[in-house]
Amino acid sequence: MKPFWEQDYLADTHYAFGNPSEEVVEWAQRLQAGARILDIGCGDGRHAVYLAQLGFEVEAVDISEAGIAKINRYKALHQLHNLHADVQDITTYEFNNTYDCIISHGLFHFLERQDWHRLIQLMQSHTKQDGINIITVFTDEVAIPEDLAPFVKGICKEGEIKDLYQQWSIAYYRSYQFEDQHDNNIRHCHAANKLVAVKRG
Repeated sequence: MKPFWEQDYLADTHYAFGNPSEEVVEWAQRLQAGARILDIGCGDGRHAVYLAQLGFEVEAVDISEAGIAKINRYKALHQLHNLHADVQDITTYEFNNTYDCIISHGLFHFLERQDWHRLIQLMQSHTKQDGINIITVFTDEVAIPEDLAPFVKGICKEGEIKDLYQQWSIAYYRSYQFEDQHDNNIRHCHAANKLVAVKRG
């Protein structure tokens, strides 16, 4: 069984999860020209493509072949030579560079808890001094919707992501709940934490 968003990844007319998130748009304005960005669990590229269009050096990885293929179609069409998108299983992905910004949006709950905890350690160690991590996670404040439940392996506890960045400077943090509806016409309620953290000291 494939998750519902795989069908959206086939369409070049829209992104499965809408426009880039506000915190990504805001913090992109603070990055230096030519900054190196890594987007893990990039989906069909709503953040990676946007950031590449701004001129940043962007690496994007996701386990979805359809999502990466969509990004690469857009890359070819618009000649975004600064965008590099590859199919990768993030649990075995090797970090070979350091980055000014690493983004993980809506990824961790699809991984086992030990895998995303280890991934955070890798993100932190491969972020440059004064670089940033931008993270959105689903939390256990509300039940996982039935159509997502088969794919959710390691839900984040409320506030846990903030605790894991206590050695960094927390520039933005938000705990909230929201509803959304996708093309499968099932309405979801989610609890989430958003975090922007800056590597200091």
